[in-house]
Amino acid sequence: MKRIGIVDWSRGDGVALLHTRIVRNLGYEPAIFYFEEKLPDTLTAILLYGPWGSMVPLINQLRAIPPETRPRLIWWLTEQMPNPAFPEWLRYWGGYLRNLMERSAYHPRMDGSWKKRESIGNLLTSKALRFRYYGDLYWLRNANIRTLIIQASPWSNQFLTKRGFKVFAPPHPSYYPEWGATLKLERDIPVLWIGKVATRRRRHLLNQVQKELGKYGVEMLRIDGESNPYVFGDERTVLLNRTKVVLNVLRAKWDNNAMRFHMAALNRALIVSEPMLNHTPFQPDVHLVEAEIEEIPHRIHYYLNHEEERQAITERAYALITQHKREDVIAQILVEALQ
Repeated sequence: MKRIGIVDWSRGDGVALLHTRIVRNLGYEPAIFYFEEKLPDTLTAILLYGPWGSMVPLINQLRAIPPETRPRLIWWLTEQMPNPAFPEWLRYWGGYLRNLMERSAYHPRMDGSWKKRESIGNLLTSKALRFRYYGDLYWLRNANIRTLIIQASPWSNQFLTKRGFKVFAPPHPSYYPEWGATLKLERDIPVLWIGKVATRRRRHLLNQVQKELGKYGVEMLRIDGESNPYVFGDERTVLLNRTKVVLNVLRAKWDNNAMRFHMAALNRALIVSEPMLNHTPFQPDVHLVEAEIEEIPHRIHYYLNHEEERQAITERAYALITQHKREDVIAQILVEALQ
């Protein structure tokens, strides 16, 4: 039986646990491991989602394995790249230097695991994460570590393919059944923001939208780790089933927030978003509402007062998101990676 390693970023990471169940259902043997731990033995491949932590322990261990026995790396890349408006030399060298900083922050331990250096490690690894992800991609390629990059965004797929990376575009979108349910609850939350604020741009725009919504007498609930604590799992599903509108505001204009779209659509909440690049198959006025920030409060107010139109869009989004189960997609990915 082929053994698939699954990277656990937070000792109980929900996506890692879902992937463990999926891999087992597909007839493989899953081996979940914390990202700083020694790799499990006799792996055929490693499935990595994110990354939501440092790649240094994993890549250094893969480099130490002879190519003929080294497991194939499958990287479902969900994080964002540096500004596409930057010249390529700046992205490349910024990624290279940021990667060197990350590598210097970790050291191996006697038991084969890796540990971040005290104090200086946090200083070196807390900033410029988007450059780090870009540097990690080139580090893997320069180390001749066979890597299949999973990228559902057409825009990001093209961006990476132009730079010579092997990218697999899965059927898009796909969903985890565990991320949604039809609970038929009263939708007593008019507008929801869920997620980190993270950047000054997003904070400013969220505050702007919230203030303008207040002029219509519409409250916005913020689940951002500041105004209210984050929610996960069944609690998040209940929250989304109580919500009429989920707001999407980008950290940066080139970002991909597909995960927020998937969760909202699966729970039949209307997505209202500022314009995005070609990252998802969600079409404006078909599967979501798209508007410039200045127009978003007005559009939200309109759909809060036009129930049938709002529900028509949410039903189309639900139909779109439920075309492909993530289990079926991962089955295709493993076949592609292991052939």
